[in-house]
Amino acid sequence: MKSLFRNSLFCLFTACLTAACNENTVYHSYQSLPDNGWGKSDTLSFFVPITDSLPPTLRLFAEVRNRTDYPYQDLHLFISQNLQDSTVWRTDTIAIHLTDSTGRWFGKGWGSVYQSETFIRSVRPLHPGNYTFKVVSGMKDDVLQGINDVGIRISR
Repeated sequence: MKSLFRNSLFCLFTACLTAACNENTVYHSYQSLPDNGWGKSDTLSFFVPITDSLPPTLRLFAEVRNRTDYPYQDLHLFISQNLQDSTVWRTDTIAIHLTDSTGRWFGKGWGSVYQSETFIRSVRPLHPGNYTFKVVSGMKDDVLQGINDVGIRISR
């Protein structure tokens, strides 16, 4: 448990340092999941302020930190966002491949925690405002084990 906490802190520090050094990052945030698992009906919400008077085209990414006890090779997510029009929701089904066919973990790892990301899409908001991303597990499990954090990154 102590090494898991240390590994999680290291990954968080690395992600924050990387985001802080990248001037193209518009938004970057993670939400931690409970140790007992991610419930099928649990929705993660990310609130994203876009302040540019003429918002540029943005690149959207989903990020995940998983433990080596995660039982599958991939993770399916339903990601809803209202970036193009605050009254219209668009939902994407995303598959993040976490291992190869032999079970070797992709992404950056330290100890028993690995961090992966996948591109969602490019989108251009029509105007500045406060927007929302909602992330729900697309896996069949009622309670999904082995996922530490789920994040959203937006860059220019």
